[in-house]
Amino acid sequence: MGGRGRIGREVLRALSAKGARVRSLVRTPSPGSLLPHVQEVPGDLADRASLQRALSGVDAAFFVTPHHADEEALGRSFVEAALAAGVRRLVFASAYHADVRSSLGYALFAAAVGFVTHYGPKLRVEGLVRRSGASPVVLMPSNFFQNDELFLNELRAGRYPQPLGLRGANRVDCRDIGDAAARALLDLELASGAYPLVGPDPALTGPECADVWAQALGRAVAYDGDLDRWRALVADRMPSRERDDFGKTYGLFSRVRVAAKPAELARTTALLGRPPRAYRDYVAELAARLEPA
Repeated sequence: MGGRGRIGREVLRALSAKGARVRSLVRTPSPGSLLPHVQEVPGDLADRASLQRALSGVDAAFFVTPHHADEEALGRSFVEAALAAGVRRLVFASAYHADVRSSLGYALFAAAVGFVTHYGPKLRVEGLVRRSGASPVVLMPSNFFQNDELFLNELRAGRYPQPLGLRGANRVDCRDIGDAAARALLDLELASGAYPLVGPDPALTGPECADVWAQALGRAVAYDGDLDRWRALVADRMPSRERDDFGKTYGLFSRVRVAAKPAELARTTALLGRPPRAYRDYVAELAARLEPA
């Protein structure tokens, strides 16, 4: 589910590369060419019948809930449809948070954190997945490298406007999320549980990201971390709900350092079977494809 989103398309890429037969749930199937082994099927999270058709005969299912007012209800609908269809493994992309292993510890964590933040609906869906009994795997990715791609014009002009703040937050490549999800979907022997997905730099600040871009582009790139200017900039680039959620996350980053722990990096590396991609390498790849402003 969500094969055209930031994460979903990387999951499809990774699965296709491994020769897996995949169904991708989309509102309207594309008339164009698809990745090998990928079949698009029409459906909607709000349409239970379409979910049941799409999930019929499926061994493992991946989903991520959208930035939506009914996020929790839509997530619940998918979980229930998957269980009714006999799906053997559910893989859910949640949000980066403390890796709480026990059921009681997770319940206390969700009560303390999830119900007072915009992460509440996603964490409650995560709880459903954890309790599903369908060999659940929860992926907990940190901030995406690919969020930078919303600002290519600004980067060409020498400005990095993503308000990551001065305290620092961990960041991860969406391609690593796709590779991790593909393993979880295809390797049913992988232990159920929650897996943090983090990048190798414990945390990156906004100025540090701007400096990485400056080195890759060979010219000055200034950091602009003003949250109000960011909101105005993305007003026509993001749906309003997504924009509001991102804004709250960046507000959190301005107050709290969100750094990955060595144990989380070790778990990410073990899940991938290799070290995760570095932000500096991602930026170098993307910068090489950019034309000057």
